[in-house]
Amino acid sequence: MVDANTKTLPRWEWRTFGQNLAPLEARIGLSLQTAPRESEEIYLLNFATPHSAKIRGGALEIKQLKEVDANGLERWSPSFKGVFPLSAELLRAGFLSLGARLPAAKREQYSLNEFLTEIIDREPSFRAVQLTKARRQFSYRGCLAELVRIQIGERMQESFCIENERPERIIAALCELGFDSHANVNFPRGVARMLGWAPT
Repeated sequence: MVDANTKTLPRWEWRTFGQNLAPLEARIGLSLQTAPRESEEIYLLNFATPHSAKIRGGALEIKQLKEVDANGLERWSPSFKGVFPLSAELLRAGFLSLGARLPAAKREQYSLNEFLTEIIDREPSFRAVQLTKARRQFSYRGCLAELVRIQIGERMQESFCIENERPERIIAALCELGFDSHANVNFPRGVARMLGWAPT
């Protein structure tokens, strides 16, 4: 199930993390772009599947990792979006989209808090991580891009992402910026590394 307002077109993505991406920001000329937009999000990290799940604006959003190409780029596609409270049936559909099994549901409908405390917190393969994003989105060499500052408690990192339907455009932009396309770290994996929770 994908919400009608969700962009369903798969995109190739590449991302990196760093303590300070100011030199990259200066090179791109981001000071001329829009001001940061802040959001509070909860990522549902897991070791069971390669897909991504987060809660933003009271909605559960899931993206599926469709493939990884020879250059290390990842193709992601939105696959589910549902606003809390969610029925147990919709949560099962969401977990199916995530490639995981929903634990036995004891309610017909779950609020966000009930979902986190009664399902996610009791599953050792999942970890709910609350974070703050300050994102600046812009266009670079015909691709969508963003620079984002991520804060989890006292931990803070910055991340740069570039995406497009055409992988050759991303590769050209990365070459211009001096990045290795194979050094691609998607957002859930980067957050897990920030917490020391990443699989080896």
